[in-house]
Amino acid sequence: MKRLIFLLCFLIFVVSAHPAFAMYNRFTTAQSLNQGQMESGISAGYGNDGDYDYKYAYLYPYLRYGLGYLLEIEGKVGALSVDKDRGGDDIGVLIGFELKYQIIKETKSIPIDIAIAGGYTAHLIDLQSLHEFDFAALVSKTFDVDKFKITPYGGPEITYTNGSYAPEGKADIFGILGASFAFTESLSAGAELKLGTDWATGVSLKIRF
Repeated sequence: MKRLIFLLCFLIFVVSAHPAFAMYNRFTTAQSLNQGQMESGISAGYGNDGDYDYKYAYLYPYLRYGLGYLLEIEGKVGALSVDKDRGGDDIGVLIGFELKYQIIKETKSIPIDIAIAGGYTAHLIDLQSLHEFDFAALVSKTFDVDKFKITPYGGPEITYTNGSYAPEGKADIFGILGASFAFTESLSAGAELKLGTDWATGVSLKIRF
């Protein structure tokens, strides 16, 4: 177990040597929702990708649902703006889903949560398609601070992108560093930094019910 934790933490800081494509932050810890529990939120972020020579911003609402047996599903629909250094801005729309499975739930003997997550996001940008597949391993730990709860999390992420908007298609590795701040049992906010050859950062506001 110690070796697994060390490997996951180490991979946060290890990124691929070739150019990266960092579209979105995950805004999720390693904890899964209970069966029947829902979480709704809105996420916004900004990134810089030197390989494609552009900067981008995104905004999307999402809904997560606990399926039971430590499984969780998420759906999202939103918009993004791509600011290309070599000619104008492109506006696009996105729709995607994600499935998360919590491998280890925090106990006295294992004081952390560990999960794996994978998803797919489809885009239409300037009438061109872009497909992104992603997979991540996440580690998180919740701390009680006065009346609040803070949950830092992190882990490695692998993405693969292709489509007419990025026809070369490629895979990349990123490191995720983030934290969730719970103000009440139902209201929380999150902040995250996604690091690779390039980067993406963002914030999220969430409500559980």
